[in-house]
Amino acid sequence: MKTAIKSESDLIEYYYINQHMSGDQVAATLGLSPYNVKKYLRDKGIARNRTESTSKAAHTLRQKAAKAALSAYEMQELRESGPYSHAITIVHD
Repeated sequence: MKTAIKSESDLIEYYYINQHMSGDQVAATLGLSPYNVKKYLRDKGIARNRTESTSKAAHTLRQKAAKAALSAYEMQELRESGPYSHAITIVHD
């Protein structure tokens, strides 16, 4: 069954995303097991399950916010500490 899922992966994603079909509808259209189709979608991270989608969306938003905050902070810290750390290494030598 895994080979059927792998061979039909492009069609599964096409029907699920572009045609807005449910996992059961995609499975019926392609003649595959609904369990395997849903498992494939969950593993790829494109499932529209309410709890999965909200937790993944929240996780993504937290990651983006953390990266933006950290990157600005790190850049400022590098600008401020670069010359001082270089001066300290010269003094110690």
